[in-house]
Amino acid sequence: MSCPAAAVHRHCARRPTRWIRVEVNIIADLVNVTVDIEAALEQNFDELRALLDICTDERLDERLSPAEWSTREILLHVVHSERWLHPQLMLLRREVAPQLAVPPVGGVNLPDTESNASLPELRWALTSVREDTQRLLSDLSPDELREPANIDLDGDVLDMSLRTLALTAADHQLFHVRQIQRTLGIAP
Repeated sequence: MSCPAAAVHRHCARRPTRWIRVEVNIIADLVNVTVDIEAALEQNFDELRALLDICTDERLDERLSPAEWSTREILLHVVHSERWLHPQLMLLRREVAPQLAVPPVGGVNLPDTESNASLPELRWALTSVREDTQRLLSDLSPDELREPANIDLDGDVLDMSLRTLALTAADHQLFHVRQIQRTLGIAP
């Protein structure tokens, strides 16, 4: 089965291996019409920076339990998760806005996920990755942000928009901001 709109939409030319239900996209359109992606990402980043402002290097190794990630591990995960998102954002950007140049991203070496990165290193890594994300999204129109295109995620081809991907990333980051707050004993 292929998408009935394949003759009209270039993103439907490649058959998805997994379908996202239409209701999800309709709900996203209704709920997120006025959502500013950059504002959502910035609000989460502001909360994350506020946590880093009150955290110390000594508290980076705190964890809720021995089975949980430490604050340092959570922060490294956030850095690498957002960096992982960049190739997908670039792919979608090329699909929906081929006339726009792709800005340079990923030119910095990040601390390894197994490293004992210090608070300043983590702050720098988070800021560098976020600046790359902002460059990938900043010059796209609202219509380009909401236009779906095929994206290959771990072997599955999905129809997804830049907006959906970026808001999912924002939600993922917010989950980890709350996880850090719990780990450090700070009420959200």
